Amino acid sequence: MKRNLCVLSLSLVLAAQLPMAFASPQEKASSPAQDKFKQDIKAAVLNGSITIPQLKELQTNAEVLKTYKSEQKPGAPVDFLTPYHAVSKMKAIMATVKQPDRDTLEQDLQVMMANKQPTTVSAEAPDPGAKLGKDTFTAIMHGKPTEAQVKTLQDSLNSLQSIKTSGGGKLQQFMTLKKAKSDIEQTMDAGEFRPQDRQAVLNDLNSLGPQGGGGGLRRGRS
Repeated sequence: MKRNLCVLSLSLVLAAQLPMAFASPQEKASSPAQDKFKQDIKAAVLNGSITIPQLKELQTNAEVLKTYKSEQKPGAPVDFLTPYHAVSKMKAIMATVKQPDRDTLEQDLQVMMANKQPTTVSAEAPDPGAKLGKDTFTAIMHGKPTEAQVKTLQDSLNSLQSIKTSGGGKLQQFMTLKKAKSDIEQTMDAGEFRPQDRQAVLNDLNSLGPQGGGGGLRRGRS
């Protein structure tokens, strides 16, 4: 009995810490989404729907996401694989949680991830490239792409970013832009993404300049 109480106590401690692992250093207090996640995690622990190893793994990957977020700097190479791996592991753990807590926690995770998206605070027109990066990140986090597809998107965004610093001629820059846009479009069509996320990325591509991909990028699927 005493051992069971110790195990339950540890589980509740981990459950309380998990939502905080999503918070950035600038966030003084937890958000409503984090509070709900915390309460639902505690309920899952009390219901026996989730184990201590599962909680620890969720917390480890939440910390990975928090570190990733804090290390993002303007102009740094695009890294989609790190958050993709962390979120994929978390989704896999969530899929093993017993019902009905599984559905509740999966929904909580989706809300928390959506709330972590960066917002444009500048009064100036947003950078089309930055918006493409944000919308592609959102598509990856809420979709079900393969690792190869995520790497293609990551490499394409880095290729677009390199145009500014490569020092190449106009023709070389155009060819780089055309290939990157075509690769992103093909990946978005081939992968499992939410329709609204796919549409947002296609719209972003159309705002980047000369159209590629064999006759121009489409505004949406027919």
